[in-house]
Amino acid sequence: MSESTAPSPGAQKPGAQEPGFQEPRVELTLRQGIARVILNRPGKHNSLDMELITALLEVLETLQSSRDLRVVILSGKGDSFCSGLDVTAVMAEPRNIQWLLGGCDGYPHNRVQHLALGWRSLPVPVIAVIQGHCYGGGLQIAMGADLRIAHPTAQLSVMEGRWGIIPDMGISVTARGCMREDVLMRMTLTAEVLDGQTARLEGMVTEVSDDPMARAEVLAAEFCRRSPDMVRATKRLLRDSHTQTDDERLAMEEKLQRRLLGTPNQMEAVMANLQHRDPVFSTD
Repeated sequence: MSESTAPSPGAQKPGAQEPGFQEPRVELTLRQGIARVILNRPGKHNSLDMELITALLEVLETLQSSRDLRVVILSGKGDSFCSGLDVTAVMAEPRNIQWLLGGCDGYPHNRVQHLALGWRSLPVPVIAVIQGHCYGGGLQIAMGADLRIAHPTAQLSVMEGRWGIIPDMGISVTARGCMREDVLMRMTLTAEVLDGQTARLEGMVTEVSDDPMARAEVLAAEFCRRSPDMVRATKRLLRDSHTQTDDERLAMEEKLQRRLLGTPNQMEAVMANLQHRDPVFSTD
């Protein structure tokens, strides 16, 4: 699909529609290769109730099967990105927790972990746009993105410790290579809140911008001007190399490069540069 709008269907899984809230919990559009995913519970700072959780899982499934996808921009409507788990709403039904901790079909992790790790499983770059509150589960979702662009006044925190639990949405995986382990431990144990500038210094944020959405759009457009084969190979190389030995990483570099060299899209990138024109890539 080259252009679509795909609101999430009503949940047949645990959870119920919020009284008086008729809009989809997640808005999804895909235009010219750029998917825009917007958490849509602004009145609650996009906190994660079961309706929003199931909608996000469905959106991830939709994006995984999209052939035209080139990049994803993930954001929250209103004042905040995501203020974390709506504990009252989720824990109102005991079966919700068991469902969230149940296996996620096709993946070696559970459903709640897939809310963050699912973005890493997509073959294209994912850019998270962070403003306002980015707490707990919201922070872990953002950490699952490949890039995070935050407003200087954004507030980021690992909040789970306040509830006597550990962060369990994949941050032990997604923070690797971004944050020092001792900083993550300090933040988990203290539940301190960092502004966007400090979060960038600590490795939680890629960039800080007074207009993070505008910056995300610029980056997304730039990524779309690159060969889609190269972009996907780059994400695979950098995503999969963390658990490999140096020899395995070098072997993967060579394997992926051999697959790119001489392909139509690689040759188009060369010719477009030599002819000083915009490239026209195939997504087949």
